[in-house]
Amino acid sequence: MADGSETAAPDGAERLAAVCAHLKEIRGDLRSGPGGDEGPVERVLAAARNGGDVAGTLAVLHAVLQAGGDPQGLHGYTDQAGAIRGLRLAGINTTRAEPVYLCPAGRCARYWWPLPAVPVPHCAISNTLLRRERL
Repeated sequence: MADGSETAAPDGAERLAAVCAHLKEIRGDLRSGPGGDEGPVERVLAAARNGGDVAGTLAVLHAVLQAGGDPQGLHGYTDQAGAIRGLRLAGINTTRAEPVYLCPAGRCARYWWPLPAVPVPHCAISNTLLRRERL
């Protein structure tokens, strides 16, 4: 990611999306964990902003969350863990033929479906609004 515009590996993109979408929750989990600081997530954000080793910093953050008592680590914040952190009904297709908001730089796999009276979220890395696309 020399210029910050390349996409991360699929697993890395999911993990980075989880960090962006759940930054406040991850920070809280880190503060209440054994290390008591947000250093691991701050290193992920710095690496993503500066084109550094995102995969390595994500792996460290994942391991720190696991060591803090969350066996899923970053996987617990991804959409694949929706059955645990959110409700997904079996047999219900969540694909929508409407606007969707994506990572503004294409760094991660984050997406957000528009909701009435809810402002568009910001990217935790660039602090810009997520990018609107149509399906």
